[in-house]
Amino acid sequence: MGVHGPAPVAAEYTIWITDHNLAVTSQQIDDWTSLSVTLRFNEVSSGEFVVPASPDVVQAVRTPKSRAVIERNGQILIAGPIEYAGGLDWTADNHGYDGYGDLTVRFADDLALIAGRITYPNPALASTAQDVAKWTATGTPEVLGRALVDANAGPSALAVRRIPKLVLGVTAGITGSVTWSSRFQAVTDDLRGIVNLAGGRVGFRTQQVADTIEFQMFQPVDKTAGIWFSRSLGNVLSIKHEPEAPKATVAIGGGKNAGASRVIVERGDPGDWWRMETFVDGAGADNLTELNAACDDELAGSAEVQRLAVVAADIDGQRFGADYNLGDLVAVEAYPGLPDVPDIIAAVEIEATPDDGETITPVIGVNSAQMLNPAAAVQRDILRKLARRGATVEYPL
Repeated sequence: MGVHGPAPVAAEYTIWITDHNLAVTSQQIDDWTSLSVTLRFNEVSSGEFVVPASPDVVQAVRTPKSRAVIERNGQILIAGPIEYAGGLDWTADNHGYDGYGDLTVRFADDLALIAGRITYPNPALASTAQDVAKWTATGTPEVLGRALVDANAGPSALAVRRIPKLVLGVTAGITGSVTWSSRFQAVTDDLRGIVNLAGGRVGFRTQQVADTIEFQMFQPVDKTAGIWFSRSLGNVLSIKHEPEAPKATVAIGGGKNAGASRVIVERGDPGDWWRMETFVDGAGADNLTELNAACDDELAGSAEVQRLAVVAADIDGQRFGADYNLGDLVAVEAYPGLPDVPDIIAAVEIEATPDDGETITPVIGVNSAQMLNPAAAVQRDILRKLARRGATVEYPL
C-alpha cells in the first residue's frame, strides 16, 4: 500500500500572548483557525498561527517584546518572541462589516533571543572595553555551553545583555572534554561548534518552565530499539542517504612563528580509513591548547559522515510527544535487508486546524537541513573555518 502522507489526529491547542517577563497579556486564544510549528534540533524553532483580529489580540501581539506561547494537550510545546506582529486580511465578502478579519502572527522560540547574542572575548566587560583577544575554555560540552549562555545572555551577563527570565536548567551530566575559542561570533554558532566537537550527539534548547525560560543542554535518548522508520511499516515518505568517507584523518597544525621555530602538532588517527592529511594554519592560536583545538575542529568537520534525510509520518505506537521527541536517536531502514542507520529526529513539522486536527511530520537526520540546501552548508562551513582561524566573518541565517 502506498503512503500518501501522515494522517491527521486529534490534539488540543491553546495560544497565549505574554510580555517579555512572561506575564499573560491576552485572553486564552481558542478561536485560532490554523497553526503550523517547526521544531528544530539545535536550531531556532518557529511557528505561525491565524486568529480573528479582535482588538485585544491585535494590541497584545503588536506590543514590543511580546511572546507567543503554544500549549499542546496542556503542555507548552513552543514559546518565544513574536517576529511578525500580525498581517491583517479582511474583506466584506468573507468576514462581513462586523467581522474582525484574519490576523497572521509569526514567532520563534526563545532560542532566537540567545541567537541574538554574540560571544564577547571577555563577557564581563562592555564590547568597547575588551581586554583579551578571545574567549577560550576547556571542559565538557555542557560546561562550555552553559558558561557561554550564562555569561553572554543569562544571569551572569552584563545587565543590558540579560534576557529576562532566562535561567540555566539542571545539568545533564554530559561527559567528554573539548576546547573552544570565540571572538564576536553568534552564541548559537559557538554552541553548534562545541556540539560538533563532541560528535554532534549533544542537544541544546530553551523551554518555558513556569515563570522562567530555561536554557537546557541534553543528550538525545537512544530509542533505536523501539522506534523504527521503514517502508514496510508505512511511516516513511522519502529517504536520501549519502554515506561519505572522511576528507581528512590526520591534521597537521602550524602555530605561531615561522620556519624551523614554528610550533607543529599532529592530531588524529586514521583508524579503519586511509591516512589523509590536512594542514591547519593556526597562526592565530595563542597557545598549544588552542592549536590542538583548531586541529580537532578541522577533523570533526572532515570526519566520516552518514548523511541521512528522511521525511516520515506518525503512526500508532510511534507518536511524537508520547513515544519519541525532538533529538531522540531512532532507527531507519534506508535499504531493505541491510542494517538500520541510526540518526536523530532533527525536526518535527506540525500542521493543525480545529476541524481537521494535527498532522505531524518528523524529519530524521542531523544533516537533513544541509542536504536540502547544500550550497548554504558549504558557505557556512567555510565561514566556520575562517572564524576559527581568527578572521572576522558574518554567518548567514
